[in-house]
Amino acid sequence: MTEGEVIQELVEFTNIVLVGVSLIFSVVSAYIVALNYFIGSANFVARFGSFGFITLVLGMLMAVMAGAQTTQEGLIARLSEIDANGGLTAAGRAVLANASPEHGVILQYSIDDIVQMCIWIGFGFVYLALAYLTFLHRWTPDAIPVTIQQRAQR
Repeated sequence: MTEGEVIQELVEFTNIVLVGVSLIFSVVSAYIVALNYFIGSANFVARFGSFGFITLVLGMLMAVMAGAQTTQEGLIARLSEIDANGGLTAAGRAVLANASPEHGVILQYSIDDIVQMCIWIGFGFVYLALAYLTFLHRWTPDAIPVTIQQRAQR
């Protein structure tokens, strides 16, 4: 695999990460809306089933993200092999620097490490928040009740 092919695949990896994160936001948003209108007032069995389903969906998304992460690590290893042979261009060296801890931004973590940690830590917080909202939070009806009334005839 050439350097150009590796960099092209890494750009595609970035697209996969962005799509994965946007899907997580979409699924979580839809679940919170469902909590507000339906699940929040349901019995425990329905809440448990709903939470099991969201766990399955988010688990599949996380499995895809973990697979993409492993692929990205393999592509970075290939760039390191090309670099060891002295054939890496400036673009390849820049991509390799993003993944290298010696060029770390914070506490010797690479940019790639920081992005991966943010995704996994953020997912953990979101999952715990969904568990709280599903099982512990007491959902109340809308604060402003809406009623439909007929107009008085003129």
